[in-house]
Amino acid sequence: MRRRRPLRRTLELTLEQRLLRFLAREEEGERQTHRELRAQPIDLRVIDGDCIHDARFTGRDGSAFVFTCSENHSKFRTGDPVAVGDGQDFDAASPMAYAAYDAGRSELRLELDPYNRSARTDFVVGCAYVVDRREFGGRGSLAVAVRDAFAFPWLKNVLEGRHELTCDEARLLRARSFLLSRGLNSAQVEAGAAAIATESLALVQGPPGTGKTKLLAEVVAALCSRKCRIALCAFTHNAVDNALLAIRKVAPELELVKVGGNSGGSSEARADLSRAGVRLVDAKRAMLPAESVVVAGTCYQFPKLQEDTAFHYTVFDEAGQLPIPHALPAMLRSKRWLFFGDHRQLPPVVTSEHRDREAADSIFAHLHRRYGGHLLDTTYRMNEGVCRLVSETYYDGLLHAAPSSIDRRLPFVPGGRLDEVLDPAHSVVWVRVDHRQPGSRSHEEAHAVADVVADLVRQHGVPTREIAVIAPFRAQVQLLRAALDQKELQNRAELVVDTVERIQGQEREAVVVSLTAGDPDEARGRSAFHLNENRLNVALSRARTKVVLVASAHSFEAIPGDVDALRTASRCRELRDRLTMVDLTKLYCGPVA
Repeated sequence: MRRRRPLRRTLELTLEQRLLRFLAREEEGERQTHRELRAQPIDLRVIDGDCIHDARFTGRDGSAFVFTCSENHSKFRTGDPVAVGDGQDFDAASPMAYAAYDAGRSELRLELDPYNRSARTDFVVGCAYVVDRREFGGRGSLAVAVRDAFAFPWLKNVLEGRHELTCDEARLLRARSFLLSRGLNSAQVEAGAAAIATESLALVQGPPGTGKTKLLAEVVAALCSRKCRIALCAFTHNAVDNALLAIRKVAPELELVKVGGNSGGSSEARADLSRAGVRLVDAKRAMLPAESVVVAGTCYQFPKLQEDTAFHYTVFDEAGQLPIPHALPAMLRSKRWLFFGDHRQLPPVVTSEHRDREAADSIFAHLHRRYGGHLLDTTYRMNEGVCRLVSETYYDGLLHAAPSSIDRRLPFVPGGRLDEVLDPAHSVVWVRVDHRQPGSRSHEEAHAVADVVADLVRQHGVPTREIAVIAPFRAQVQLLRAALDQKELQNRAELVVDTVERIQGQEREAVVVSLTAGDPDEARGRSAFHLNENRLNVALSRARTKVVLVASAHSFEAIPGDVDALRTASRCRELRDRLTMVDLTKLYCGPVA
């Protein structure tokens, strides 16, 4: 009797199928999240960072709808879809787009939803409204791009890791000579020359402060000087705008175009682009030059271009935050792709848990595993102490501080209450506060952080604008803000207190981090979120001269359930062991913790 072959428990999916499944699960996850959100009362939505309560309409300012609100603890970013209404009837709320919030003026700015410009906007001056997160949708065009990409053999082979990298040797030599004349360092020259000379793709990994965006601008300007037509793509309007402004500094006369620019981003950002001579056009009606031009937009704009619109190169900035499907619409527009990013910093934002983590990864991480990249190895931000910790923990010891920053030190006036913590001889210090608080709030850490910041400002003269306070949880951010308000510091509004997602791309003289978690068993249920190594890398590397990590020793004892998080937690314990430790448990927790 013939034995029956056992059924396979899992199907072997192609990369195309895995990416389509990722998009489908993201869409369903977003729907589920919004169903749950609608069921929550307003105060819980505010705590979760998905709502702004008591936003009072003050009027129009150009294309912006201006509201005042004394507090904004939301997770909204520029361009996020929001709904403005009474917080109860979601169907009657007006669809808008989040633009900006000025904490100093308590001013919230919203814009018309670029995909629904006929929405009701008859807001009444003086009336209070609730601003809620809204479903985005828009993944249909991404699914089409995935199918189109895998129908294109050249691109399919690249994505599946079956492509052999080649370059034009003559172009490589010319590019080296040109970039060397631009005053770039050796790593920047080699990375930029490889990007210019590639016949397919090149990846440039730019750790914090290494001049990634400046190099991108030099590369793009060099290519356009040879009459190339360049597509420039990033996940957010902010990243697109920053890249365009960097290019403008390098190439004052180069034609720069932003598609979707009339409706995307904040009105202030659009004004900055206009002043820089960037032309803002509608993607569907854009008449674009055939050469010597940069056409920029978010990943959602490139499918809207005319079908036969093609480019010599597609350049991606902040590619470490761009999911694979989101890169494909712009990749389909050319046959050469340049990726600038860093997969060791913040990953893409996803709405669902995915067992297939590679499918949920960034295009930069995905291609870096298969083809490697060119590391920019000199940081002009961090001093030697901060850089050494970041380099050894996240970059295999390959990142070095530039001579101009290596000896930089925090201002220090002896005689303060926390001199041992703020001594500039130790660039990174762990303030040990051994509480066992469960959840996402710690009063002990909030008081310790407030004291550290107060000493930085009052004793050592560090301006509040040069300090950032970072926590992994929105609830702890609110607690930290309250504790700092009690200190009544001068220019308190200039002090950044937020989650790490809000401060990527910024830098400060000193950074104070509150890990918050104190119960390792409870933290395990969140996969030790507070120990996420990408977030910790971003938090630590914002600092030029000083990092103070306020944390309970118990927070490092969390043992996550999955292999990847377990590996990350182990790496974080290695980081802890490299730190100078000052134990202030008795001061903030009493004699027993």
